[in-house]
Amino acid sequence: MPVQRLEIGAFGGPEVLRVVRDTALPVPGPGEVRIRVEASSLAFTDTLIRRNLYPGLKPSLPLTLGYDIVGRIDEVGPDVAQWHIGDRVADLVQVGGNTTHLVRPAASLVAVPKGLDAIRVEPLILTYMTAYQALFFEGDAKAGDALLIYGASGAVGQAALDLCRAFGVRAVGVASAKHEDAVARMGATFVAYDRPDASATLDRLSRDAKGFKVILDAARSEALSSVLARLAPDGRFVALGFSAAFRAAHRAGNARPGLLAALRFAFDFLRIQWLSSRSGTARRVIFYDISKRRARHPEWFRADLSMLFTLLEQGRISPHIQRVFGLGEAIEAHRLMDAGQVEGRFVLDLAPPRKLRPRSPAPSVARAPAPGVGG
Repeated sequence: MPVQRLEIGAFGGPEVLRVVRDTALPVPGPGEVRIRVEASSLAFTDTLIRRNLYPGLKPSLPLTLGYDIVGRIDEVGPDVAQWHIGDRVADLVQVGGNTTHLVRPAASLVAVPKGLDAIRVEPLILTYMTAYQALFFEGDAKAGDALLIYGASGAVGQAALDLCRAFGVRAVGVASAKHEDAVARMGATFVAYDRPDASATLDRLSRDAKGFKVILDAARSEALSSVLARLAPDGRFVALGFSAAFRAAHRAGNARPGLLAALRFAFDFLRIQWLSSRSGTARRVIFYDISKRRARHPEWFRADLSMLFTLLEQGRISPHIQRVFGLGEAIEAHRLMDAGQVEGRFVLDLAPPRKLRPRSPAPSVARAPAPGVGG
């Protein structure tokens, strides 16, 4: 059985992508298993890695993309007792997930319930985990709290809105005017950042709420001082990413932000890092990094992902999957992601050929008490 994977031999735009085929299957060593991958990520994070712009990651070439995977174990290496052939598992890998077969350490895997579809599971591993931990661990959100979410039409933003609805958190979502329906259908109050009254509207909503308990920023487009001024006295600002600068560069026809935008990006990043390192302040500023948090607390990652699987089984969350792509369509997917033409998530389907899978049902509107989590 040949191995197929999505590889880049140079950093750059979607044109550097290529599908590579190998005849030899990878062989798991001691403490490892081989996974027949069923689904993997096609996310904005993957486009940053493709351009070598992902903070803290220094990948070498050639490189297989794919930040996460879900699949079935098809071979078990020596000294592995907890997993067996046929077990369904998920993992966060950062790179290497866009392949049909992958060897992973047995200790890093999380069990996936048998009845869940791989396409619907995949967004939970990176996207929903990021939103969940940012909201309820870093942000300490509770039912009834007022939250502000920048980048609300993107993958993490849509996941955050879905989780807010599931746990009874009141959300205001900021996105481009063209994405109003995507935000409004998640039950959030919508604010268009590209309308002249956006700043005044956000200031009014902040005053009405006596400040937002949590501000989740997946875009980093507005001045940091303006954003922090909208926090409640005991509020928390959680920074997740800096997509706005890259979107603006693409709209201008550039591969990456210009010098001035890059300097602003660097200053903003360093300022957030500095503020997040301070202790004893009423307003907490946090820079969330899923990989670092998982490395520090792998048991929390396993527990939280298992909980998200349960929420999906119960119909309390429903990932908004805009489109499913095969390996041969991956270049198109990356072009659309670069252009910002995504509401929610794209998913890469790597499973063996089978009957047409059913479409995901509409998002659930069930609510539940806020989760009792901490950290």
